[in-house]
Amino acid sequence: MAALLANLLPLGLILLMFVVGLRLRPAALKGVLGRPKALATGLMVQLLALPVVALLLGTLFGLTAPMLLGLVLVAAAPGGVTSNYIAHLAKAELALSAAMTLVTTALASITIPLVLGLTGLGEISGASGLTGLSMIMLVVAVTPMALGVGVAAWKPRLAATVLSGLEPVAKLVFAAMVLATFVQNWGPMQANLGTVGPAVIGLNLAALSLAFAAGQGMRLTTPDRRAIMVEASLQNVAVALFVAGAVLGQPAASVPALIYAMMMNLSALVQIMAGRRDPAATPVE
Repeated sequence: MAALLANLLPLGLILLMFVVGLRLRPAALKGVLGRPKALATGLMVQLLALPVVALLLGTLFGLTAPMLLGLVLVAAAPGGVTSNYIAHLAKAELALSAAMTLVTTALASITIPLVLGLTGLGEISGASGLTGLSMIMLVVAVTPMALGVGVAAWKPRLAATVLSGLEPVAKLVFAAMVLATFVQNWGPMQANLGTVGPAVIGLNLAALSLAFAAGQGMRLTTPDRRAIMVEASLQNVAVALFVAGAVLGQPAASVPALIYAMMMNLSALVQIMAGRRDPAATPVE
């Protein structure tokens, strides 16, 4: 069952990113670069604030060294690939969400070793494996998204027809991925929720709170603020797991990422419901 899910997950991600691309317009992505305040605010929350908060929470809750390392790795990981599709469902600014995912993923091979070095929790002497994983995640995200953007720009009517057919399938795939996350991680969550759970839950809530406060303080639009909240609260746990196990050789540090995978999906569902219930909200494309 686990092997089947592992094989189907990349296909599900590709489908979701293609649907995201069908909804994106080149002008929207260009617009994000034309108003850098929102992008800079989101990157400051995700790349700077979250690792600091994770370190503080881990110390406050008295986590063991491997658990503290794992929590900081989660905070230092780039944005989750599914965050873009969740941003769409939550009626957030889709172009800003996509831009944040691409930037944080592209910089992961630099930012993660930097965070570990500054916190003294670990040292990555050679980041070739991390760079390779970052590139794979970029390909999984960028290629289908770019294909969707190209189809939408070249054949808008065809894109609309394809989108109407794929949208229900994408929602089912997303629901299946969330369910699979719970099934796969239920054991580790039960075994470690009492010790690591409070810090993991605190990190997720802190990500949401910091993103909301930063968006409000910078007077960003509601869709922009929602995009930053989605990106900050959904981390690429696959990268955190890879670094903990394959790069640092500390598989015990994977536990916070496994628990976070479940918690971030719960908070994502809450954000989606909040966006759908807002009568003033309109889908952002």
